[in-house]
Amino acid sequence: MIKDRKRHITDCLVITGGLVIIGFLKDLQILYYIAAVIAISSALIPFVAKIISYLWQGLGKALGFVVSKILLSAIFYLFLFPISLLQKLFSRKKSIITKRNHTYWIKKEKKEIDFSKPW
Repeated sequence: MIKDRKRHITDCLVITGGLVIIGFLKDLQILYYIAAVIAISSALIPFVAKIISYLWQGLGKALGFVVSKILLSAIFYLFLFPISLLQKLFSRKKSIITKRNHTYWIKKEKKEIDFSKPW
C-alpha cells in the first residue's frame, strides 16, 4: 500500500516537473498553474494521485504499443529491406534449382541406419 502511494506520488511529481520544464522552455504560464494543481491535489488527496498515476501509466503503455510498431516497421523498411534487395541484386545465384534441376528434392540413397534411427 505504501509502495503504491509512493509510486503514485512519484508519477505526479514527474508530471509536475515535466510541466514546469516545458512551461519554462516554451514560456507558457498556464503550465505552471496546471503543475501546481496536480502537485497540490495529488499531495493532499491520495485518490487523485492514484487516478493521475493510472492515466499516466496507461498513456505510457499505449505510446509504447504504438511507437514499438512504428520503430520496428521503420527499421525493417529503411535498413533490412534495402540490404536484402542489394544482396539479391549483386550476389550470385546460389539456389539449388538450375536449368537441369527443376526441384528442390535431393535424391538420397537409403541405408539401413536411416530406418533404425530416423532422427
